[in-house]
Amino acid sequence: MKSKFKWPAPFTIDLTNTTHRWRLGLFFAGLILVGLMIVAGGVEAYVWSESASFCGTSCHPMLAQNVLYHQSPHTNVACAECHVGEGFWAFIDAKLNGTHELYALITNTYPRPIKSPVHNLRSARETCEKCHSPATFKDNIAKTIKHYDDDASNTLEQTTLILKMGGLKSTTGLSKGIHWHISSEVYYIPMDEQRQVIGWVGIKQADGSMKEFFASDLLGMSQKEFVEKARANNEIRRMDCIDCHNRAAHYIPYPEQSVDNAISDGLISEKLPFVRKQAVALLKTEFKTVEDANTAIDQLGDSFKADKNNTAAAVDLVVKTLKTIYSETNFPDLHLDYKSNPNNTGHTPTLGCFRCHDGKHLTTGENGKQEIIPVKCNLCHTVPIIGKGSETIVEAPVIVGDAPASHTDFRWTIEHRTVTDAQKQECYQCHGQAFCNNGACHNLNHPAEMSFTHAQEVQRVGQKVCFNCHQDITCTRCHPGGASKLIKP
Repeated sequence: MKSKFKWPAPFTIDLTNTTHRWRLGLFFAGLILVGLMIVAGGVEAYVWSESASFCGTSCHPMLAQNVLYHQSPHTNVACAECHVGEGFWAFIDAKLNGTHELYALITNTYPRPIKSPVHNLRSARETCEKCHSPATFKDNIAKTIKHYDDDASNTLEQTTLILKMGGLKSTTGLSKGIHWHISSEVYYIPMDEQRQVIGWVGIKQADGSMKEFFASDLLGMSQKEFVEKARANNEIRRMDCIDCHNRAAHYIPYPEQSVDNAISDGLISEKLPFVRKQAVALLKTEFKTVEDANTAIDQLGDSFKADKNNTAAAVDLVVKTLKTIYSETNFPDLHLDYKSNPNNTGHTPTLGCFRCHDGKHLTTGENGKQEIIPVKCNLCHTVPIIGKGSETIVEAPVIVGDAPASHTDFRWTIEHRTVTDAQKQECYQCHGQAFCNNGACHNLNHPAEMSFTHAQEVQRVGQKVCFNCHQDITCTRCHPGGASKLIKP
């Protein structure tokens, strides 16, 4: 049987035919338009995929990071500027890595909390230092920090100190202060994923050699083999900005800091008895959901309202403020809070600087004499001046020249109580007699057997009082992880 199907006549274009020319012109115009739309759409898709809204709102695990990002000083810096490199291949690498994250999201296997630090994060020399220049010598910064006591009056405490920013002074080649760590070549080997335990520190010397400090636990235990193995596994890291400013765009304030700031801003009334103590304790409580936390905050509000001396407006504002603080600093479904992602800037409430400056990282010289990484707080800041309540706050004196040799060790703040009357006259030449009128440091009674009873004393008076002088570094001499976790709120 003969098929009825017929092949179409050959397709022909006759450019002498006006209709054919118009149709061909419209075809190419449409093709160009579609091409432009595809290119424009691709560019817009690329821009959107690199935006904070895409990273922070389209992916549930990133919601917490997005909240913290918008509270940070870097809220105008696009996520991709730090997390994605420049160029085509960096983009491709980021998108391929994104497929793994998409799979983890779909299968609900993503880590909780999101791990920190990001081990494949671009070097700070490619990101932070595009705007900042920590290797350049910086002037000192005077800083005043407000705290509030846990007493019934929520008494104000103000701490004033001078941060010695430092860095490299190109005219002299001198490097000192906080930013010495960046202007010098400092390397280290972390022993844990979060880089909180440091096993080895290497400081490159002017002659190219490496001065090595080992954690005391590693002394005499195949030290050379330990370093060589870490080098072979690419585990030796050169210190950069992120090693201290590791939460620069996603910082989670700790409860004391959040509450102190809220009181200072007038959002929590210091007239409510023990409000600081109770608010901090509540924010440190681990709740399963935000709703459970809000219920507890409402109950705290009810307890304040039961006291007729407290105004309803002040209590309502406290309740609202604490709910806001909790929602912005605690993410129970992601297991994320200030403890899960330690902040290394400073040394409160986590070890931070004391990860290395703990008196436990040593090197042995050619003469057999041991040297430790300095535990000298005044290399980075002056001795804090603390004023409490209505007492006069003594301004930090401006002292020209080097401090006395006795002041170079952090223990001076503890040991200077033994100075004689004659030595006090020398002290007054720099500090003035009013300098010592400081109730926050003095008039503290230490039991005779403090070395045996200090645990009970800390539980009684709270760590804040003890840390005015001692800091958490003292605790690490006996408690390797510090004492913060051992102290109940």
